[in-house]
Amino acid sequence: MKYLSHFFKSIVRACPYSLIGRKCMDVVHGKPKTTKKSSDKIQALKKGVKTGRNISLVGVFCPFFWYAILSGASKDFIIFNAIHSGIVVGLGLVVLSVNYLALYAYTKPKENN
Repeated sequence: MKYLSHFFKSIVRACPYSLIGRKCMDVVHGKPKTTKKSSDKIQALKKGVKTGRNISLVGVFCPFFWYAILSGASKDFIIFNAIHSGIVVGLGLVVLSVNYLALYAYTKPKENN
């Protein structure tokens, strides 16, 4: 029984939706942030770009969406899942873009006037 509960907990911890939920709850509860050095900031921004990419991929390869298509679900149900997946892809692209632009602005060499 202990093995099964550990197995299900590991699946829930690995689920992208639970990871997003955990991050949102940390923000809502105001989990304290640590200050980082400049090289750490670059690494954090690169990690943010990867996180945005991964969120977008979760939306593209959403199992609910593809199951609805492959199982021959109704048109309305497929559209509902397409909208849900599109929202997740859009959120991922926003996270990716914000982090990429911040990384670009941070590493951009200053021009001498």
